[in-house]
Amino acid sequence: MFPHFCNFAFLSPIFSRYRQCWRESPLHTVAIQTSLDGLKEYVLPTQPYSRSTAKAEKESEYAPWSHPPICTSTLPGINDTLCVYTSPSFASGRGISLFTIPSLAHQFAALPAFQAPLPPHINKPTHTYHTSAIPGKGIGMLASQALSFGDRVTAHTPAFIAYLESELSTPLRETWWRTAVDRLPEGVKKEFMGLTYVYGDERVRVQDIVKANTFQIEVGGVNHLVVWPETSRLNHACAPNAQYVIDTDTLTHYVHVTRPIAPGEEITISYTPPLTPTQTRQSQLHHGFNFICTCPRCKSPTSDETLSRIQTLQAHLNDWSPASPASPAMAEELLQLYCDEGLQGFMDAAYGFAALAYGAVGDADAAVRYAGLAREAIEMKDGRGVPNFGLWEGFLEGGARAHWSWRRRV
Repeated sequence: MFPHFCNFAFLSPIFSRYRQCWRESPLHTVAIQTSLDGLKEYVLPTQPYSRSTAKAEKESEYAPWSHPPICTSTLPGINDTLCVYTSPSFASGRGISLFTIPSLAHQFAALPAFQAPLPPHINKPTHTYHTSAIPGKGIGMLASQALSFGDRVTAHTPAFIAYLESELSTPLRETWWRTAVDRLPEGVKKEFMGLTYVYGDERVRVQDIVKANTFQIEVGGVNHLVVWPETSRLNHACAPNAQYVIDTDTLTHYVHVTRPIAPGEEITISYTPPLTPTQTRQSQLHHGFNFICTCPRCKSPTSDETLSRIQTLQAHLNDWSPASPASPAMAEELLQLYCDEGLQGFMDAAYGFAALAYGAVGDADAAVRYAGLAREAIEMKDGRGVPNFGLWEGFLEGGARAHWSWRRRV
């Protein structure tokens, strides 16, 4: 199970090929019919389960779920049923509901999040932010105090997880999802139902909320839509001042600050891959979230030129042929361009190239410093479980002189 992001690796001077890293795609959204005329209420087809039978059975037969699952009929496209699974006691009573296939529900239930108490900082207030209405944006998250790089903004477990499918009709999916949400503890259910939505039609309110507030994780090769109510208050910016990462062992969504934030300033993340051209980002945000981004990067006449220069520099720095123009000065220019674009939360690639560029000319101190920054950036963006975190861990443990790039350009 892992959150959706992409990874690159500096494998060797022969086989390494740079590909810009971030999530493979923008945050996924659920499709809702643009015309909802004729929608009707559906009654769920539930598996027979009598009260007398329920009393006779032990809870362990379907633990950690508090209710016996109710399931759809077999869906041809996935050759399986989708079922509602709920645990009101999850995360010390915060609760969680899933809508997924039985085998994947078992995978979820085997996670450390269900098997052991969560670390004490999870689902606890950080007092670093407050929510407020923001003109033209709905509800947003504002800093309650001055925040610095690395400060934790939130750390929360999700309320709702749903298998990403397209077989159920919009009204039937709404009925199943609403059942899952209705089974949540009242507090987290209220938070979920109070989130921002797009279309405003009560008949598809849950799908509308998921569309506007979803993240995604992958379980067993299948994408799942996930809603964390607190972090769903974070609005988008193409040059965000915060970065998020998902710990899939604890199902915890972390948000950390990537550059200084003043009291009262909005805290933002990026909903789209931030190193894609402006038109691509605009299209993804319009079709996925029904808004047009007017952030400074989207209005800048030079942002796309800067992105092109970033790509050119990275291609040179990843060229290990004798004719390569790569140099530490080029790596420093790359780092500055990331900062100029407000992409401090996405600098793992730039730091990595800088580490190799300095190592390649025999500057071990600079190489180690930038390798440490690359590792730190990866941990905040992708987590410790990805290959690149281990790559820079190995670089730091072995030292710059033991790496294949050492003095390659002397």
